Amino acid sequence: MKKYKVAIIHNIISPYRVPLFEGLANHPYIDLFVYYCARTHKEREWDIFKSNGYTYEILSGVTLDFANITYHINPSLILELIRESYDVVIIGGSSDFTTQAAFITSELLKTPIIEWSEGISGEQSLLGKLISPLTKYFIKHASACIAASTSAKDYFITNGALPEKVFVPPNTVDTEFFKNECFKYKTEKNELKRKLCIKNIKLILYAGQLIARKGIDYLLRGYKKLKDEYDDVGLVIVGSGPLKKNIQSICKTENIQDVYFFSFVQQKELPMYYSVADLFVLPSLRETFGLVINEAMACGLPVITTRVAGAKDLISQGENGFIVNEANVDHLYLAMRDIIVNEELARKMGEKSLEIIERRYNIEQAVNGFVSAIEYACREKKMGG
Repeated sequence: MKKYKVAIIHNIISPYRVPLFEGLANHPYIDLFVYYCARTHKEREWDIFKSNGYTYEILSGVTLDFANITYHINPSLILELIRESYDVVIIGGSSDFTTQAAFITSELLKTPIIEWSEGISGEQSLLGKLISPLTKYFIKHASACIAASTSAKDYFITNGALPEKVFVPPNTVDTEFFKNECFKYKTEKNELKRKLCIKNIKLILYAGQLIARKGIDYLLRGYKKLKDEYDDVGLVIVGSGPLKKNIQSICKTENIQDVYFFSFVQQKELPMYYSVADLFVLPSLRETFGLVINEAMACGLPVITTRVAGAKDLISQGENGFIVNEANVDHLYLAMRDIIVNEELARKMGEKSLEIIERRYNIEQAVNGFVSAIEYACREKKMGG
């Protein structure tokens, strides 16, 4: 079978994407090259993964940061696409010069284009509104689209993509890593709690940025209601961000007890925190996906998130967790209570989480989904689509 020469245009080096790119590079039908617009973004504290498992380049150029908008300008990509004559170009988004130039250049070269996005319908930034006509043009004229979730698929279709052109590979992390590491840590659960100075038996965990759209204030209020009824529950918050002091202040002024704060930790350290938890909660007000849900499920945890998160695809309501309304303290409180006070339910939900991950959300299946989209895009070109 033909080996496809594939380029991926991605914003920055993310530890969560490296396993996918390595998997694609190792696929017998794929010759992969990844172009990064920048090494990282200023708000990201990730260690940068240097991988020999795939070929990549950080493009020369400029990254502009203003009004919560990140805008990449990498003109050198145009010459790269012309010189390399790729069979397929996969473009992550359409909101900056680099992705727009990649689309226009590939279209002029008659190279099949795949639009790849976690984007979902909802409130748009000013930039999103301004480029909306261009985004719709790109989506409509792409040979195929790769959506991160069913919500992202709906977004593509709403903006002009034919349903048969939209592929939804599992959006995932290296779940084997999280599963194996967490299994090791769980044998030392009580000792780890002592090291972390956590005294409570039941623990709810949040891991992520401490920013407004994550809805952490609703989690705090829901947790306070639960804490008033069940004293031996604690809340662990792992992450950093501009709202940290405000969240700590809320805990102090409202006398919310047993909330444990830990600063941002690297991906390799996260399994330790998942291993001491009994429940994971992502209470987002807006969330294109939320890969922490994948991580928590790979560690065998029940999960709760809101209906606006793309990662709700991973939750089978009442079987491995709950999907609740965003910004609703009572819904969140009741869902947390149902799991925390019922050990048998929590155990079954955790087992179901791991089963779902192993069956449907692993890197191999993600790679196969990408390959299906690549094959489709190339067939479309051959047929003149």
